[in-house]
Amino acid sequence: MPFAVQDLTLRLGRTEVLHGLSFALPQGGITGIIGPNGCGKTTLLRCLAGLLPPESGSLHHAGQPVASLTHRDRARRIALMPQSAIAPPGLTVRQLVARGRTPWLRPFRPMTRADEAAVAGALDEVGLTPLADRAVESLSGGQRQRAWIALVLAQASGTLLLDEPLNFLDLPHQAGLVQMLRRLGESRSVVMILHDLTIAARLCDHVLALRDGRLVASGPPSDVLADGPLRETFGIGFDCLHLPGSGGPVVLPAGL
Repeated sequence: MPFAVQDLTLRLGRTEVLHGLSFALPQGGITGIIGPNGCGKTTLLRCLAGLLPPESGSLHHAGQPVASLTHRDRARRIALMPQSAIAPPGLTVRQLVARGRTPWLRPFRPMTRADEAAVAGALDEVGLTPLADRAVESLSGGQRQRAWIALVLAQASGTLLLDEPLNFLDLPHQAGLVQMLRRLGESRSVVMILHDLTIAARLCDHVLALRDGRLVASGPPSDVLADGPLRETFGIGFDCLHLPGSGGPVVLPAGL
C-alpha cells in the first residue's frame, strides 16, 4: 500500500489541524480526499508528501517511514502537484516538465538521454507534445493543468498527490482531464483532493472524508459517498442517485 497512517496528529503553530488520523490507502488506483473548506485536506496532502512533519503518530510509504527518507529519495517516490501552481514568466512547457527530473539529476551534470526521454514521454502522455515550446502562461487553463501533471509524471514517482487538479476548469476541460486521470490511475497510485462528489463517485476507487481535521470515513465510494457519511462530513443531507440507463452515480445536496 502507498500510505499507512496511524494516530497522526499535526499542528500548524499552536493550532492542531489534523487529529489522530488512521487509515491505509490501496496500492494503485485513485483515492479522493473530500470535505468542507478548511477541514485539513491540503494539510493532509502536504503531510503525505513529507513537507509537514506530524507532531505524533506514524506515516509510512510503501512500508518505510516517510520521515526517514532523504529529500531526494522522497521526491523519487512521491510527487506533489500543489493547488494553483504558477510557472515563472517565459518558461516553456518543456522547461517546466524538465523540472520534474530534478530528483534524478546528478549535481552539476546536464540531463541524460534517459531524462530527456522521460520528459518527452510525459509530454506525450498528457497530449502536450505539439505545445512543448510554448510559454506556459500562453496556455489555456486545462492545458496548464496538463503541463503541471506532466511535470509530476516526468518525476517518475509511483505515487502522485494532486491538490484540486480540476479546480477552475470548464466542463470540457474537466471531462478531458478526468479521462487522463483515470488512465494515470491504471499504472500509479493517485491521491487527489476533489470538491465535485459526483466526479469522486465515478473516478475514485477509494475515498477519504474529513471534517475539522478528523477522519469521518474511509473506503470505497459506494460506502463513503452515501447520505450518512456525507451528512456527518458536510453537515447537510444528500441525495445519492443513479442515472437511468447508464447507472452512473450522481451526488447532490438534498433538495436541489
